[in-house]
Amino acid sequence: MAVLKKEFINRMAENGGITKKAAKQGYELFVGTLMDYMSENEKVMFSGFGRFEMKTTKERRGRVPLSGAECVIPEHRVMKFHASETLTDKIGEMRREELNTYGIE
Repeated sequence: MAVLKKEFINRMAENGGITKKAAKQGYELFVGTLMDYMSENEKVMFSGFGRFEMKTTKERRGRVPLSGAECVIPEHRVMKFHASETLTDKIGEMRREELNTYGIE
């Protein structure tokens, strides 16, 4: 299940002990600032979390899903996220704990 923007903002407000309005402003400020840096082709790194950066994909061949016809997918820019080792370890730890509740090791 995907978390929607509204749910994310509500959780931010709850966790931070702030109003939903303040959480929404903080969220919008964060996303806007991140987008500014991405448009400037800058890497944004958060220690213990990860880094966001823009990459350019090469032109490649693809297929149209409905018809199966070949097409050319042009070179374009995409935003990438690389999780830090700390975040990756934390997610792995959480996953192991989840599996242990089912008796799987």
